[in-house]
Amino acid sequence: MDNAILLDFGSTHTKVVVVSLKEEKILHTNCFPSTVKTDARVGLQKCLDSAKLVLKEDKFEEAIKLASSSAAGGLRMAVIGLSQSLSIKAGRNTAFGAGGKILFTLSGKIRPEEIKEFIDAKVEIVLFCGGYENGNETILLHNAAVLAESDLTIPIIYAGNSNIATKVRGLMQIGRKQCFVANNLIPDIGQLNTEMAENIVREVFLQRIVDMKGLDKVKETLDSILMPTPSAVLSAGELLTRGTACESGIGELMIIDIGGATTDVHSFAEQSSYRGARLSGAKETYSKRTVESDLGVRESSGLMINEIGPEKLSESCGKDLTWVKDAIEHRVVFNDYLPDTEDEKHLDGVLAGIAAKASARRHAGRIEHVHSANCKLLQVGKNITTVKNIIGTGGPIIHNEDPKKILSSVLKSGKEEENFLLPRTSKFYLDERYILYSMGLLKEIFPDIALRILKKELKEL
Repeated sequence: MDNAILLDFGSTHTKVVVVSLKEEKILHTNCFPSTVKTDARVGLQKCLDSAKLVLKEDKFEEAIKLASSSAAGGLRMAVIGLSQSLSIKAGRNTAFGAGGKILFTLSGKIRPEEIKEFIDAKVEIVLFCGGYENGNETILLHNAAVLAESDLTIPIIYAGNSNIATKVRGLMQIGRKQCFVANNLIPDIGQLNTEMAENIVREVFLQRIVDMKGLDKVKETLDSILMPTPSAVLSAGELLTRGTACESGIGELMIIDIGGATTDVHSFAEQSSYRGARLSGAKETYSKRTVESDLGVRESSGLMINEIGPEKLSESCGKDLTWVKDAIEHRVVFNDYLPDTEDEKHLDGVLAGIAAKASARRHAGRIEHVHSANCKLLQVGKNITTVKNIIGTGGPIIHNEDPKKILSSVLKSGKEEENFLLPRTSKFYLDERYILYSMGLLKEIFPDIALRILKKELKEL
């Protein structure tokens, strides 16, 4: 085997990356409008025809063909827990880490009418968690009964106090619900155990992908559809950070992925106390992903005005308020719009900068000053002040004339931002050829090659 053909079935584009395994380099990249809503085979065939332009027939046939997918916008999830600070936070981290898209979070005792909202919003999986081992049972059993008696027809993953797992499964069986039982996400204070639940979410997601029109036939053409696209990107980030037994990584990093609808932030760093602060809330994972559904430069751009305010956005663009509002409205209506004037390009850059800045601050932890004899500083969330590498990906960054300026907005500056646990300095890189997902796939079989290609291909700014 000399080559790999790596594909991604997205909601907007179907992408392909062709890699020479012998030369350890990328031979070809391309993308085509997605056809997953009609017949995924159409987009796939265009990608494969594109790959044939650089590979001879025999090399094409023997090349390994792997794929990821975020088709239909990712798995629509709801998280139910006991408390916002512990089980809900752990549940959100688990869902995001598995490539999910969270529509609802509920804590404490839930009500039947709240579950009806899941049905109306077409939620596709429920992650039900909460309680330490040997901890709370009453509220969990109440919530299990509400779920069991509901009209939900979607999978439910129980990842709470295992002492009542059998009772929970029994209630779900009576209610004819598809129920998976995973390890408790928070078995004890300061412990986090998300791997089993994440794997179940991924399996459900991949089954849903295969059930979509045409993708059942696509599987016959490919060696494997390995994982959701966000998981592939997360896997590439872990590889680049930690390296392998034979190849060193580049150290702790962040990935900022800005799109039209959302902005994803990935961070890869060991959780540590900032200046001796007491840690509060759920334990933070080494690899963390968050998704901000109100921070995007097209369909979500109308919501972004709330982040900065219309007057300040107008001032940043150097245009009057009417022009800015009209330009934003155009982006919301026409999601595939490409800026065709210098003013429009500048607005895209400003919006991307807002998305990068706001999403990084939501992702990072913060310091709270408390007045106590035993504790002066309280740390809520993840400390990523030690990150020294920030990678940008997504069209609004890649196609901008000054991607470094956009990524620089991630860094904290001034005394007023001292409490954000973000880095003050960093190197910046650009995923210029959209290869992160593909190297996450390649890592599954050739991690050393994937890492060396990443180190060569990411463009330092």
